[in-house]
Amino acid sequence: MDYSQLDDSLKLLNGLHNNPSKRNEIISSIKKNKRISIFAYGSLLWKPIEHINEMISNCVLPDYQKGFYCEDFVYRGTLDFKGLTMGLIKQSSSFVHGALFVAFNEEIIPFIKSFVKRETPVHYNQTVMNIYTYDFVKITLPDRNTTEYALTCVVNSQSLFYLKEHLTLEEQSLRIGQAYGINGTNFQYLDKLVDVYRQLKIQDTFTDILQDLHMKVLLYRQSLTLNVQKWYQIYDQLQTLEQRKEATKAITIIQPFLYHSDYLEDVNKQTNQEVTVVE
Repeated sequence: MDYSQLDDSLKLLNGLHNNPSKRNEIISSIKKNKRISIFAYGSLLWKPIEHINEMISNCVLPDYQKGFYCEDFVYRGTLDFKGLTMGLIKQSSSFVHGALFVAFNEEIIPFIKSFVKRETPVHYNQTVMNIYTYDFVKITLPDRNTTEYALTCVVNSQSLFYLKEHLTLEEQSLRIGQAYGINGTNFQYLDKLVDVYRQLKIQDTFTDILQDLHMKVLLYRQSLTLNVQKWYQIYDQLQTLEQRKEATKAITIIQPFLYHSDYLEDVNKQTNQEVTVVE
C-alpha cells in the first residue's frame, strides 16, 4: 500500500487535514490491522459507500448523541426551506447504535476516497459542504467486550450547515415535512432512516425521539391539501435532477406550505393515533 497516498486521502477529511498526529494514529492502525472501519449511524446505513468488504451490525459508540443538528439547503432542502440531517455531538451518558463498514488491504484507499466523496461534496457554486468534522473513535463490537477504532462523522459546529438554534420536535417536524432538495424530500430521508433502524434493530438514546419525530411529520403531512400530499409523493419517485427541477415549478403554483393553524397544538395529542398517508 502507498502510505503517502493514504495520508493524502485522509487529508481530504475535515478535521484530519490539519491534524498529522491523528492521521499517523489512523495509518499506524491500518499498518497493524490491514483494515479500516467507518462507523455508520445515519444515511450511510441505507445508502452505503463503495469498496466495503464487510459490514458489522449491532455496534455501539458510547458518550455521543445523534440528532438532527445539521441544516441542508442542497440535497434535502433549499435556501427557502432548509432541511435537517443527522449528526453526532459528544454527550456523556448517551450512546449511538450503528454499524461498522470495513475495508481490507488494497480496498482501503478507494474506500476512504469514496467516503470523502460522499460526505464532503462540493455544491454547484463550489462551496464545500463541510457539514462534518471527522474523528477516529472507539467502537464497542457486538460481543460488548471487544473494541475497534473507526472513522465517523461528527457535527462541525463551525460550518454554515450547523444548526445553531435549538428546535423542538414540532419545529423539526415542520422543517422536515416541508423541505425538498435535489436528492428528494427531507421526509424521504427521515423515512428511510426509520426503516433501516427497524431492519437493523437499532435501539439507542435517540431511537424513541426519532420514532416520535417521524409520527409528527406524518401528522403534518396529513394537514396538507390532497394535491400537495400527492406532489410530495410524486417528487420522491422522480429519478433525475431535471425532473425534480420541473416539479419545483409546479409546487410554487399550488402553494404547498399551508397547514392547519392548530397543527402545533394538536400534534402532541395525535402522536399516538394511527396515521394514514394518501396514496
